[in-house]
Amino acid sequence: MALRQLVKADVAKKVADRSSVPQLYRSIVKELPRVMILYDVDVPLKDARRAISFHFRKNSQLQDGKVIGLLLAKGYMELEETLMQWKQKTHLMRILEPIEWQQRDTSKLTLREKFLLDLDDE
Repeated sequence: MALRQLVKADVAKKVADRSSVPQLYRSIVKELPRVMILYDVDVPLKDARRAISFHFRKNSQLQDGKVIGLLLAKGYMELEETLMQWKQKTHLMRILEPIEWQQRDTSKLTLREKFLLDLDDE
């Protein structure tokens, strides 16, 4: 029981300084040109970097160390799965889709457009 608490405290300390977040971001950006070639993605590298940056900034307000640690672990797993080519191109394109599509105002779309874009009916 004491060992479990010690490990939890150690993990919380590592996550609390947030030095792992920029390290994950650098790792992803470093591997991005390779991933673009592997998956034959027709998105400019600059736009792909902006999309990755958007996903990191989307969670920048988080303060809880456990949540940050969970997202870091998930990020490293996603990077590893991508580099091992365990994903399909469509999985990667969901992450790299243009930011304008991710922030789209869905209130003006018709029911058909929502269906085609696979959006929930609100």
